Amino acid sequence: MDSTSIDALLQDLDLTSSLSEQARSELASACLARELDAGRRLRPQEVEDRYLFLVRGQLVRVSGGNPARITLESTDPDSPLQMFDQNIGQQDFLITEKTCQLLEIPTAALKKAHSASLVVHDTDLDDTEGAFFGELYDLITSNRLELPTMPEIALRIQELTNDPDADLDKLTEVIQRDGTIAGALLHATNSPLFRAAKQIQSVRDAVNRLGFRNTRMLAMNMALRQAFKAKHASTRDAMESSWKHGALQSAYSYLIADSLKQLDRERALLAGLVAGIGAVPIIQFVELREDHPDRERVQSLVRRLSNLAGVLVINYWDLGGDLVTVAEHAGDWGYRASEPDYASIALVAEWATRRAEGEAVPEATDVAAFEVLGITPPPPGEPITFLEERAEDLAELRAMFNV
Repeated sequence: MDSTSIDALLQDLDLTSSLSEQARSELASACLARELDAGRRLRPQEVEDRYLFLVRGQLVRVSGGNPARITLESTDPDSPLQMFDQNIGQQDFLITEKTCQLLEIPTAALKKAHSASLVVHDTDLDDTEGAFFGELYDLITSNRLELPTMPEIALRIQELTNDPDADLDKLTEVIQRDGTIAGALLHATNSPLFRAAKQIQSVRDAVNRLGFRNTRMLAMNMALRQAFKAKHASTRDAMESSWKHGALQSAYSYLIADSLKQLDRERALLAGLVAGIGAVPIIQFVELREDHPDRERVQSLVRRLSNLAGVLVINYWDLGGDLVTVAEHAGDWGYRASEPDYASIALVAEWATRRAEGEAVPEATDVAAFEVLGITPPPPGEPITFLEERAEDLAELRAMFNV
């Protein structure tokens, strides 16, 4: 197997799919493809500095004393499969039953590839910021610092998204387990945005009224509020500010997608919120390093590094490449997609959010996303007309997210 074939395999692996083309190509040249004849035994200690994947063949993997036969054909869409993960026991092993083709990815080379891929447009870090992010990234990639865990209810909703048998009943059951989310969903259902002919009084009726997609995305955004938690006064302020900014951007994203009838408005709602999700690990990391964090320094680190950290979180949560692009280009006013995408919607929403918050924003004509989405740029100092016309809907969405 040559480096071109290995590169093609790396594009499909969750571990490497987010790498830049150049970083992936360089990683492919550092990887090793080898064959093991039938009857060979392999223990995790023998490959502890590498990630090991089965590309083709048949073997038995013994984990916790339980054997499992794994067979992969060259045309298998799930190929390749990782053999030893971080939860493997030292007494576990695998035995090849037929000749097996394996792919080995050196841990050090993978770490270098991810570092090389984390390039965000117009983000030039000074020495202090670079050292801070380097330390943060090293801790994350070496599993010494965990990224924010997706709140349990959000995780359950995400699982339902990937469940072909999921239905409204299953979604209702999940939401009913969280009183805060259930109450917020009822409030949303009875708002002018979604109001039915009669008052909705039960979660089941609310879910039936909203439908699977609306319910899933609204509940997901409400649940992610639980990720924005901090310990110190200065970091709490920064976290609360990040949440309020993200929630307002989320509301604007929803209204933009709904007004333009471009893309999915529920996905846009989520895109607006996760655009700034990188603030969460940055703030939590500051809390680990410092007993009395400086408020202005925390806010500066969030402004400068949230794109980079956001890419890590969204990949970690497996929310999709379209949302990775949203985080990568947050605040990148020159970003010009070849066609309307969620990053463009989030950028116009960010422009509207910053303007509403009294921050300085560039002229709308200098924000490429307006043109990409086909929005006529408002005159200098003026708001986006169609968003102003939906002030009541915006107020309802803000109330829904408590901002």
